[in-house]
Order: sequence, then C-alpha cells, then structure tokens
Amino acid sequence: MADVLLLSAGRRVSLFRGVAKAAEARGLSVATADMNPDMSAACQVSGQSFRLPHVRSDEYLAALEDCCRRNGVRLVIPTIDTELPVLASLRSHFATFGCFLAVSEAPVIDACADKRKTISFFEPYGLRSPMLYDPAHLAYPLIVKPYDGSLSVGISVVRAPEDLTAAHLAEPRNIFCQYLDPAEFEEYTCDAYYDRSGAMRCVVPRLRIEVRGGEVAKGRAVRNNIVAHLKDRIGQIDGAVGCLTIQVMRHRETSEIFLIEVNPRFGGGYPLTARSGARYHEWLIDEYLMGAAIPDYDDWRDGLMMLRYDAEVFVGE
Repeated sequence: MADVLLLSAGRRVSLFRGVAKAAEARGLSVATADMNPDMSAACQVSGQSFRLPHVRSDEYLAALEDCCRRNGVRLVIPTIDTELPVLASLRSHFATFGCFLAVSEAPVIDACADKRKTISFFEPYGLRSPMLYDPAHLAYPLIVKPYDGSLSVGISVVRAPEDLTAAHLAEPRNIFCQYLDPAEFEEYTCDAYYDRSGAMRCVVPRLRIEVRGGEVAKGRAVRNNIVAHLKDRIGQIDGAVGCLTIQVMRHRETSEIFLIEVNPRFGGGYPLTARSGARYHEWLIDEYLMGAAIPDYDDWRDGLMMLRYDAEVFVGE
C-alpha cells in the first residue's frame, strides 16, 4: 500500500527521498514506478516499486489504474514530459476513485509541449519571448531547435547564412529563433508552485551556472527582478497545478527578461529550490492529501548554491 506514487522514478533519488521524508512525517507512505524498476536507482532505494508499461502503450491506462486502486494511491506525481498529456486527460477519471494526478490541465500542458504555442499562450500575460523567424526571412545569428524538444537535444546556433544547412530547413519540427548571446544574458530556470486555484504561491529563480546533458549541474538560487516579473504577470494561471519550471534569459545589464520555455513538472534542478526552503513536494502532499491551503511563500534562501555529482546505488550486495 502507498499513499503517493512517483512515476518514472529513474535516477530521481533526491526527489524520491524528499517526498518520502515528507510523507513519513505525516504518517503516509510513498512508492515508485518505472518501466524497469530493477534498473532504476530511485526504485532500488524505495521500499516499494512497481513496473508500468511505456506511457504510450495501449496497456498504460489499465496498468496505472490497477496499480493505484490496488495500493490505495491517492496522489500521483509525474516527472517526465511524455506522461503529462496522458495524465492530464485522465485527471477526472482518477478523481472518481479518490486519486489526484498532480498535473496541470490539458490546455496548459498542450501550450507547454509546443514552443510555438508557448509563445502565443504566455504573450497575453505580458511575457516576452525571443522572436520566431519565418524560414524565408531569417536574421543571423539564430537558434535552430525542435518545437517539441527537451534536454537541449537538437539545438544548433547558426551564426551566418553559410552555416544554415539543408538538414536544418528540411526538418519539419525545427523552429528558427532570435539568438540571445550568453555573453549578454544569464539563463535561469524558475521553479513556480501553483495551488489548486491556479494561484502562484512561490517562485524561485535558479541561475544555471553549468549544464550537463541539458540538466543543471551547478546552480544558485537568486532573488532578483525575475521574482516580481513573473508574479506580476503569471501570478494566476487557470489550470496550472503544482510545480512549473519556467526557463528565462535575463540581460546582464538591463535586467530585461525573455521567456524561453515552460515545463509543467519538477525539473532536474528542483532539489536546489527545495533545499532553499521552498518545498513544493511537501506542499503537494499537504494540499491534496492533508487538505491544507498553501500560503504565499517568499522566505527561501537567496544565494544558496547547488553542486550536483554522480552517486551509486549497489544492487545484490
């Protein structure tokens, strides 16, 4: 039996341990799930884990529902992009047997899954994004990237017309964007928590000092104008639920802010936000299992740095 289920646990040992500690303190339990629990570090360190098929499998819905019903799961926490649209479509069904899927509503998920839609969705809120170019009218330098990409896969910097290849133009998923020079801009990932009413209760900007494989390896929590900028503009998003990771670029001199993308789930650098005092994983449990209202929170620790490293889990000793 388990009150909370962490999906696609994979290597997310830190997130699992945080959720498990919070649950235990409230007299609750946590289990993990993965396509291959035997090869998942987080599943190996959890006391209880389950095998689920791929989220796009025809068997996924029945397997997830059976897992939740049999084990009394009341809160499901997703961790990867491909789960989000599927779970968003299942929210009302799972609610009929008392299980809350901690995922934003379908319109929010749909807007965040396609970078073209992200721009149009957030523009009315007053968030500015880098320009998108028509392939027939490009300005250099520019960024080429898939509209549905993640982890920096498929991104290229094209500095001059001669650097643009036929492959860039032939790939139907590619979009062509204004280039923001890292010499002029700092990159931040901002963890924002939205309660059940769609109100932002907290936002923590994390400076991306070093990135490895698309995930932050070194980062720092920084209190600057990004906090007010986001609270003033997207302090309320109907249908937003739980943690949204909002990637922005901030000009080093003018402090001008550009929205890059939004991932409506916990990100790889979330442990820094949690350690700074903004414990969103606890708030999910408190809000959806304990019936608590989440107040506004701004007392997180400015300047805290995170240096990530590799660790090992040994199986069979």
